[in-house]
Formats: sequence, C-alpha cells, structure tokens
Amino acid sequence: MHQDNIYQEPMHPWPSLGPFGKKISLSSLDIELFYFETGQENPETIIMIHGLGDEADTWRHVFLPLAKNFHVIALDLPGFGRSQKENLAFTPESLVESLFGLIHNLNIAHPILMGSSLGAMLAHRIAHANPTLLRALILVGGALNQNDMGANLSMRLMQIPLLGEWLYTRLRKDPDAAFKSLNSVYHDLMNLPPEDRNFLFTRVNKRVWDDGQKDAYLSLLRKLPGWVRGQQEQIAKRSATLDIPTLVVRGEFDSLFSHENGLVLVEEHPNTQMIEIEGAGHLPHQEKPAEFLQRVEKWLAQEILASQKS
Repeated sequence: MHQDNIYQEPMHPWPSLGPFGKKISLSSLDIELFYFETGQENPETIIMIHGLGDEADTWRHVFLPLAKNFHVIALDLPGFGRSQKENLAFTPESLVESLFGLIHNLNIAHPILMGSSLGAMLAHRIAHANPTLLRALILVGGALNQNDMGANLSMRLMQIPLLGEWLYTRLRKDPDAAFKSLNSVYHDLMNLPPEDRNFLFTRVNKRVWDDGQKDAYLSLLRKLPGWVRGQQEQIAKRSATLDIPTLVVRGEFDSLFSHENGLVLVEEHPNTQMIEIEGAGHLPHQEKPAEFLQRVEKWLAQEILASQKS
C-alpha cells in the first residue's frame, strides 16, 4: 500500500485504550463525539480534555491508573480525532458548549475537569461560566490568563490565512518533518520510549492528512487569541470567587505556558496549588507520566478522596 494511503486510514487508539472507546450523539447540538470511559464504579468523575491538534490518546499513560480510584472519561473534541468534523463551526465557545452537552448527556454530577493546553482553557472557562457545576479543576499547561498565548513562530505563521493551509498540507510530502513539528511541545521528543515515538509518528501524519482536522485546527488557532483577550477583563473578578480545589500543572520546560502564568493563577484563585514536573515540556502527562501521576494522585487524595472518608 502506498505510504500516503496508510496515513489516510482511520485513527487507531493507543492499544490499552481500545476496549474503552465509545461514541455519543449530542442531539441538542447535532454533534457526535468519540470518548474513552472506564471506572464507572467509582463515585468521582474525571473528564480529560486534550489540547489543540491532539486527541484523547494524549492521556494514554494516566487514563487507566486514574481509573483505579475515579470514573474517567477522555474525549476527542469536535473536529479532532474520531469525533465529528463535518458541518461544525470551530470556535472555543462551541467546544465549551460540547463539553456542557457531554456532561449533561452522561448525567455526570460535579465532575473534575482535567484539561491540557486548550483543554485547560476550556475547563477554566466552564468553571467561570458555571462554578457550581464542578468538583475540581486540574489545569495542565494552560489557563485563560494567557495574554501572550505563548505561540511559537510556526503557530503564528499558521494563523495567517492561506499560508497556514499551505504550511499544514506541505507536511504531507515529508512524514519526518511532520513528526519533528512535535518538538515544540516536548522537551525531548527523541527520548520518549520507542512505542511512544512510533505511535506519535503515525498519529501526527494522520492528522496532517485529515482535512477535517486541518480545518478545525486552523479555525481554532486563529480564533483563540481574540477569545482569550476577550476573557481578560473579567478573569480576576471571576477567579476570586471560584472556590473549588484547583491544581495547576506545568512542565519545567513548557515554552507555551509560562511559570508566571501559573503564579497568577495561584494568586487569583482561592484554594489553588501549582506543581512543576521536572524534565517535561508542554505535555508532562506524556513525557513524564510517572512523575505526573505521583504528584496529581497525591493532590487528588488530599483534596478529593479524603473528603469522601470524612
């Protein structure tokens, strides 16, 4: 089979996640979403929200370990992975609506939202819009208080109409270049385990060949800066009253979410802690999953599980 055709095949999940894949139709929004789900016997639910250009498999190393004590759900946002891409308006607020819809349709009371990058911004926005809805927040490498957005040169060029489309699709001619484009979100991409590198090589090239995902990525990339700027005026006021347990997680070498952004969250939010994962970039849950789990599970035990016993 020609190499190009391989990358145009459907996305296959990380092997250990495969048995947990599901789909749901949100009739009120006319959207079909793909998600992984397990641990339904546990009383507290964690909903995991991936970042821009990613999919639910970003949580592949932490999904099942967290399911030992939590009901866990990891979705593909509309426009990404195996969720619906056709006939949708790709805006940050439309993604927020889809998350509200998922929570409502699955009848989840007071979930913990754990978001990565864009997913963290969406989780933060949901907390501001309906603070009584959530049990807790885990914001990984992202939040609404990001005036500079931390965009690198490649992302800024992608924001330019026509040029962004050309830059995205030209990677179809060079699978190695597509893989190297991931360097901006990993501290040491080539030091990942071989199974991760192989998975990501195939996955990023499937993204490159997916026109629907291209449209979703570029639309959101171009709308995000204005959307985030529009949130800034009310952030401090809303955050001051957001008294739910919040954990900010940042990779030591994250170039897209600064240490200063994390400190602002700690200062503005009541009941907020920040941790940094040594040796990790923008995706510490992928790059240093053992350290990520150890630190996050410790916080969850103190803030969530302990309250179940009291």
